[in-house]
Amino acid sequence: MSIISGCGESGAPASSETAAPAAAAEPELPNVEIDLDEFVILMDARVPAGPVTLKLANRGFEEHNLVFVVVESDSTVWASDGRLSPGERRSVTVDLSAGEYRAVCDYSDHEDRGMIVDFLVEENSE
Repeated sequence: MSIISGCGESGAPASSETAAPAAAAEPELPNVEIDLDEFVILMDARVPAGPVTLKLANRGFEEHNLVFVVVESDSTVWASDGRLSPGERRSVTVDLSAGEYRAVCDYSDHEDRGMIVDFLVEENSE
């Protein structure tokens, strides 16, 4: 592999190779805003099925985490990578199947203090 670099007055590339055409941009995923605070999880009650970007924000003064559980089976399908510090924001992509879910902050005793909310993942009806 060789790299050719140079400075010239013409502004033309130093190499005679042509750049490959740019790949088509991937469509932007739907965003799901989720705010974590003492002691509540604020998010939409309905979330689209398939890949979505979770926009997590810890708006509280304590650390929080987030776990998604399928209500019917009580099985965990996603968990945040560690706790979010106060003021921290994260964006993560998840792929959710249609169904009934529960979002829980299971850090310390937060779940018992009300940090639990049910939500529905629905297929797009377009």
